[in-house]
Amino acid sequence: MASMPPALPLDSRRPRLARFCAAGLLALLLAVLLAADAPGARADDEPTRVPHGHHLDLQADRTTHDFGFVKQDDVRKTTFVYTNRGEQPVAGIQARGECGCNVVAVSKESLEPGESGELEVEFNTYTLGGRLQKHVRVVTDDPRRGELMFTLDIAIVAGLVVRPPSVSYRDVAHGSKPTQSFTLRWYEGQGEPFEVTSVTVPGFEEDFVATVKPWTDPKDAKARGWEIEMQLVRELPIGMFSAEVLVRTTHAERPRLTLPLSANVVGRIWMQSRAFSFGAVRLPTDKASSIKLKPYAEGVKLEKLRAVARLGKVVVEVIPDPYMAEIGMWKLIARIAPDAPQGSLEDEVIELHTGVPGEEIVLLSVRGHVLAPKADDDGR
Repeated sequence: MASMPPALPLDSRRPRLARFCAAGLLALLLAVLLAADAPGARADDEPTRVPHGHHLDLQADRTTHDFGFVKQDDVRKTTFVYTNRGEQPVAGIQARGECGCNVVAVSKESLEPGESGELEVEFNTYTLGGRLQKHVRVVTDDPRRGELMFTLDIAIVAGLVVRPPSVSYRDVAHGSKPTQSFTLRWYEGQGEPFEVTSVTVPGFEEDFVATVKPWTDPKDAKARGWEIEMQLVRELPIGMFSAEVLVRTTHAERPRLTLPLSANVVGRIWMQSRAFSFGAVRLPTDKASSIKLKPYAEGVKLEKLRAVARLGKVVVEVIPDPYMAEIGMWKLIARIAPDAPQGSLEDEVIELHTGVPGEEIVLLSVRGHVLAPKADDDGR
């Protein structure tokens, strides 16, 4: 029987073992890296995504546009060109604007290799103000190809700029005298200084007092103008209140301005609104409109609420709000009655019986119009 070679001492085997372990770890690391890069290594439900602005196939002539200095209530337009630089068709091309101030449209929803389309962008300044940056996305039906992201810069600083564009007191406790303010601005280099000659609320001149004082923007040294404080000095009736603020200035282009003014005057019960709105509806319909309400004054509890429509054109119910019951919130829900006659709903009135002293019955209006049922296919 052959004799076995003598065993090596343990200390002499350690370097050989260390080299073996290091080689094994290196091989394992290489295998992991190769597997990560191998086609099909990523699951189908986790597609590889390309960062914004880097599309594998779609390319644009440019991805930014500066509209420059513009005025409020103005419109600016631009066009981008996008091209399929890939070797396969690209389909499902859609444009998505970041806000309602952008109107966007693509000329072609699919492109063959080498073919181009146009992205038309319309920017409406409305009552926006200041220096803004908005974005438009162009996507396809294949998320693995990423998307195109277009950046739009615009400075709404020309002429006279109103910020904010309305006077909203929101919730006003009955009998209180809150103050809200707005500014009329010009920007050095783009607008001209002007004076405010008068501020009134037509029809409610005795209810509001306006104070005009100079204004400067601490964040923008070029922005200056006038701050107008509107203080409510007389008691308004409970419910939704709306009016207009009329401002007269020495500005050549905007000597006369009107701003909407609104307040939700609240008594012992807070109500989201005091009018249901349905728009134009056609029977049969399950369209519903709802209003939330809750206690407002201290010590008020809403426990036994009942609602009824005087003419029966709508069906009404009042229930605890399932998501906000802990703060005493309720929901008043109205639906068009199945037998509601055609025509306007303006004469309908909903009575909400609350049991709260001083506000035992709250009246709510209904807005909308019931259309004739749609004719059958045979014209009947």
